[in-house]
Formats: sequence, structure tokens, C-alpha cells
Amino acid sequence: MPKLPFLIPKIPLFLLLLPLHVISQNLDHERSILLDIKQQLGIPPSLQSWNSSFSPSDWPEITCNTNNSTVTAISLSRKSITQKIPARFPDILNCSKVEYLLLMQNAFVGPIPADIDRLSRLRYLDLTGNNFSGDIPASIGRLRDLFYLFLVQNEFNGTWPTEIGSLANLEHLGKAYNDKFLPAPLPEEFGALKKLKLLYFNFVD
Repeated sequence: MPKLPFLIPKIPLFLLLLPLHVISQNLDHERSILLDIKQQLGIPPSLQSWNSSFSPSDWPEITCNTNNSTVTAISLSRKSITQKIPARFPDILNCSKVEYLLLMQNAFVGPIPADIDRLSRLRYLDLTGNNFSGDIPASIGRLRDLFYLFLVQNEFNGTWPTEIGSLANLEHLGKAYNDKFLPAPLPEEFGALKKLKLLYFNFVD
């Protein structure tokens, strides 16, 4: 029996390039959002590496996933930023898979955005050493993957939302040195935090 010829299927070139195009397009969109945030933060000198000539994966404060298709972590720790969190800041998750957000030791002011839950994949949030104030928003209880939440040394002057009990994966929780926080018993919902390993409060809490 004669052998049948081996036929290599012809695949249009645009289909082969499509995944790369999607990755590039997505990261370009995220870069645009990050550069917008840089503008809203007053173009701090500490973020001079954020520019349109390089991919966010090359910026020291940004971590991307393994194929550099999307931003997964933002670390703005100790960047001497004194601005209010811009209204569009939560839109970073239009990027849209941020899991780690570190803003420690700046001088951010104002409340945590009420729609913080738009960062729906967030696992790690550290706001230590800023001047955040107001209530801890109820929407924080909708960050179901959150395992680390540190709000230490700020100016919060509200109370704990009962929704805190919905953070079933929370392991580390800190709120020490918030002297303006309203004295009140811990919500009974704290009892639902079964995975909690570290609770960092101080005597004024």
C-alpha cells in the first residue's frame, strides 16, 4: 500500500501571532494605567523608571506573571509619596490580576477606597506607616483571597466592619498604633477567622 503523504496543516500566521498580540496589548493597557497613576501621584522622582519606553515588567516596583502578560504585584514601599490615593487607583485591576499591593512607609492620606474589592484577586495588602484615615471599608470583606492585611500606624478613626469575618483565608492581621481608632469590642465576626495566625494590635486598640 503506498504511503499517504504527510500533510502539514496550513495555519494562518495571524493565528500563531494572536497570543503574543493579546499579551502585548494587555500589558500596554496596564502600562497606560500605571503611567496615569504616576501622574496622579505627582510624578515622584522615586518612580522615574516608569516610562513608556519600557515594559512594566522592567520597572523595579512592578512584578508580572511568568509570561509577562499582566501585572501581579505593585510595591511602592518607602517611595516618599505624600498624595491622596487617586480615585482611579483601584482601576489597576482593570489590568487585572494584582495579588500583592505594598504601600508601606509613605505618607498617603485619605480613606481606603470604598471599592477596594475591585482588586478582587488581592492576597496581600500592607498599608503600614501612612496617614490613611476614616473607616475601614466594608468592601474589604469581599477580598476573599486575602491572607495578609496590615493597617499598622495610620490615622484610621472608624471601627471594624462586621464584614471582616468574611476573610476566611486571613492569616496575618495588624492594626497597632492607630490611636484615633474608636474604642470598641472586636466584632464577634472575628471568631470566623479560623486561619488567623498573627494578630498585631496594641493596648490602645
